[in-house]
Amino acid sequence: MASHIQIANVRRLIPVVEDRNTLVIQEGNIRKEGEAMKSKFALLLLPVTLIASSAFAANRPSGYTTICSEGKICAVPASTNVAFGRADQFIFKVLSGSFACSQATFAGRIDGGVNECSVPNGTVPTPPPNNPPPTPSPPAGFYPGCQMPTPTETVQLPATQVVGAGQVFDGGNRRYNLSGGGQGEGQPPVFDVQNGGTVKNVIIGPLAADGIHCLGNCTLDHVWWEDTGEDAATALGPAGTVMTVNCGAAYNGADKTFQFNGRGELRISNFYVANSGKLARSCGDCTGNGGPRRIFVTNVITRDVPTIVGINSNFGDVATINNVTLNNSGTSKTKICQVYKGVVKGNGSTSALGVEFDTPNCQVSQSDVTLLPPSQMNTTACAGSCPIP
Repeated sequence: MASHIQIANVRRLIPVVEDRNTLVIQEGNIRKEGEAMKSKFALLLLPVTLIASSAFAANRPSGYTTICSEGKICAVPASTNVAFGRADQFIFKVLSGSFACSQATFAGRIDGGVNECSVPNGTVPTPPPNNPPPTPSPPAGFYPGCQMPTPTETVQLPATQVVGAGQVFDGGNRRYNLSGGGQGEGQPPVFDVQNGGTVKNVIIGPLAADGIHCLGNCTLDHVWWEDTGEDAATALGPAGTVMTVNCGAAYNGADKTFQFNGRGELRISNFYVANSGKLARSCGDCTGNGGPRRIFVTNVITRDVPTIVGINSNFGDVATINNVTLNNSGTSKTKICQVYKGVVKGNGSTSALGVEFDTPNCQVSQSDVTLLPPSQMNTTACAGSCPIP
């Protein structure tokens, strides 16, 4: 449900504060305690876009109880209407489970002081999470020399951290949380990296939102994702730019780990990925989609990742893959280089064409892949390049 700032459409409002100077609103009249005043008024049915208010400025609506303050982690039962704000101005959003009481979660905040998160009186609280929230046990898998360190600190970001053009953001092995962490589209990034920026020595925690956005040339060096959100990182730069990922790991991404929406190149090396749908994928149906895109994968270990790389051969994409090790828990056959027919958003759906080896688009041989038992790879490939319908 989208966030909104609201005052409810009502035909009867109860007094919000019991006091001789309280403005009491009732259906059909307004009166002020201690004054001989009474006047008729017409209730306007207001659209749910106005600011809630009461007689005295408060950091929670009437009938609500504060559960945590801005920058903290709250937990609520399923489908709870949560208010975020201060001074009788609130943004409401229906939430479930743990969430960050932050501008990022509610897509806005009330300026002038610390905002609070509150819920209707009588809401049965869920067991409060620790601040920071519990995190998964440290994963066992890693690329040699690139094991995820123990976080030195956990930082709850109130909004996306912007890394300016040419800047180096050194997280000092801190864990960073923002919001969300599921597969919902349109989440904000934890880090927004401008052209020429670098993010290094960073652990992205379970409130991973949409990971990292690279808007041009960028480097992600010693970055680990404990629990991948929408995507671990997205390459958004124009032609001629490179997103470089070196030495890190990503765990538990239900869909893609690295999304390639821009042009230019994506380079991944010395990396470990587990329990994800794909290591890297060229966008299948972006607005203004096209190519060519180049993906380079070198020195990577995967575990239970059904597809290593997905590219759009009709847009001229090329994947070059070397020294990949499959360490799967079962015998499902991993697709090393899957080719698709990409489309421009609104012009149909992307479609899988098949697996390729040693073609102009898929520059990888079966000998480039090491299989650790019981791992298997899909060797049922097109004879040459897969036909594009």
